[in-house]
Amino acid sequence: MPSDGLPKNLEPLAAGDPATIGPYVLAGRLGSGGMGTVYLGRTPEKGAQVAIKVIRPELAFDEATRARFRDEMENARRVASFCTAKVLDHGTFENRPYMVTEYIAGTALAEHIAEHGPLDSSTLHGFALGVAAALAAIHRTGLVHRDLKPANVLLSLSGPRVIDFGIARAMNTATNHTQTGIVMGSPGWMAPEQLLEEKVTTAADIFAWGCLVAFAGNGVHPFGNGDAMTLGKRVLFAEPYIGNLDSPLDRLVTQALAKEPERRPKAQDLLLELAGGDDSGGGADANDMVSHALNASWHPNLPPMGGPMPGPPPNPHQTHGGMRRPGPPGPPPHYAGPPQPAPMRAQPAHHSQPMQRPAGPPHQGQAGPPQAPPNGPGQPQGHQTGQYATVAPNQTGPIPRVPPPPDQTGGAPRPHAQPYVPPASLPPHRPMQPGRRRLRWVAVTAVVAVILAVLLFTTLTLLGMQNLIWPGSGDGPEAEETGGPDGGGEDSAERGAGGQPEDAAAPNSASDGRMVFSVHEYRCSPMVEGRARVSRGTYCVFAVTVRNTSAEAITLEHEQQRLERSTQNFQSAEEPSVMEEQAPLWGSIDAGEQAEGQVVFFVLEESVVESATLHLSSGDTDEAATVPVAEVTRVS
Repeated sequence: MPSDGLPKNLEPLAAGDPATIGPYVLAGRLGSGGMGTVYLGRTPEKGAQVAIKVIRPELAFDEATRARFRDEMENARRVASFCTAKVLDHGTFENRPYMVTEYIAGTALAEHIAEHGPLDSSTLHGFALGVAAALAAIHRTGLVHRDLKPANVLLSLSGPRVIDFGIARAMNTATNHTQTGIVMGSPGWMAPEQLLEEKVTTAADIFAWGCLVAFAGNGVHPFGNGDAMTLGKRVLFAEPYIGNLDSPLDRLVTQALAKEPERRPKAQDLLLELAGGDDSGGGADANDMVSHALNASWHPNLPPMGGPMPGPPPNPHQTHGGMRRPGPPGPPPHYAGPPQPAPMRAQPAHHSQPMQRPAGPPHQGQAGPPQAPPNGPGQPQGHQTGQYATVAPNQTGPIPRVPPPPDQTGGAPRPHAQPYVPPASLPPHRPMQPGRRRLRWVAVTAVVAVILAVLLFTTLTLLGMQNLIWPGSGDGPEAEETGGPDGGGEDSAERGAGGQPEDAAAPNSASDGRMVFSVHEYRCSPMVEGRARVSRGTYCVFAVTVRNTSAEAITLEHEQQRLERSTQNFQSAEEPSVMEEQAPLWGSIDAGEQAEGQVVFFVLEESVVESATLHLSSGDTDEAATVPVAEVTRVS
């Protein structure tokens, strides 16, 4: 904290920002998001620092936004102040409602994990206990928070604080400030019943508690990184990555992450077991027991305090959940497994994300530009300061409804989820900066390229180019037609690495006008390396070589590679896993170059694949290269 006592990342007031709101003098911006802006202010009497959240001017006359803001304030006032930011005042400024809360000295869990890695075992126990105590207090008031995530939990000196009641809902209310078919929450932190728009109870908060504790203890999200669609599929179909949590947290987190709400424990059950007692002694004794247990185990490694400020007491660096500080957007989120902790990127808190129905079970998605440790299981968070901040992939906002899969309707049980087994090569507890990850892959790729070049040169020297027989070539008349028995001639130059034909007229090959696609073989299996095993359905993996015949570099997108199972019934390929995306096929392919890799589809019935047709596309063309699967060799 600077010597003036202000938070170190406080942004100055921008043109158009008010100098005062009501009786409060503003010192700067703490953050901003989809619904409003949060300022740091001072009380008129003692000059104490407070956080002031005010609705954006353009939303001042939006009744749904005003109603949500009103609900947030009322819900926060109903909760005991020991577990959240106490509401001090409220009012209207230029027809814009505002809310004043205490300014909590602390750091958001999301930011702490990004900068310092997972919590140690003692602090983790205190964290789990403190959040469970907060949930017990919230649930006793009849509320369901519905948006518990790392950006909404502050690590203060007195214990964890749960903040941002923007989408909390009373359990007995029918009030709904969202459109029909829209689910409010943060991808990766919503329980299965929230994704399926079923009845949401306090059990949804318990599911989020389990995600939080696993994330805080391992430094990675239990369902990995990814976009809303990917995370939703994993939450519904995959078993979480619990890591090596100490007892009893390992057992309690496993119970909390049960797919069925009725199998999860209550917040009070978590609270009492973590505190090491029971509730037979009455509420007062239980509170004393929890307070003692929290004091004994809560040792947060918070940023150092700043020097004394003139006037009001000093406040340490603080991050608050629910809004983000303005800044350049980071790269899109990706998935890593075991989900690797990585620095986070800021995003607006109330951002709408379309989430379509999951087409199948989860895969061990890709480890691209780092994604927020969801709040995430991503980019440096930017040390957000203030009462409201958030990071991807857990934007709070409307997420289009995820309809239940066909086998889940009518009360049928959900598919048996299989555990997500993260690749052992990824370090589980060390945040990695984006630049370091990119440099690592560049270095590995360079070393591999040098080794391959040396081996190729040695092989050509020993055997001689004239003696090489490419796979698929022969010594008979067919070979003579393609340039002679020695495999030379113009057609030989059109064969790719491994001898696979690249000409569009070759078997199992086709062109979309910019690229030639050659499909060599495929296999179907419920278990594919780098992906979660599925108990229902199967993966079909196609080995593909492409050659860029255009004059510019091309990067393929998995959504544009489709399987036509019947007339006009298309299915897009799965997002490449962390292993698959390292293949050249999914990188930038220069003009005249070729690349190989795998295209993976998930299908419920393997029998439909043999009669299907692959539609492969480079993207910027109306045509697609079509290859009937029946003409492709199937291997076991």
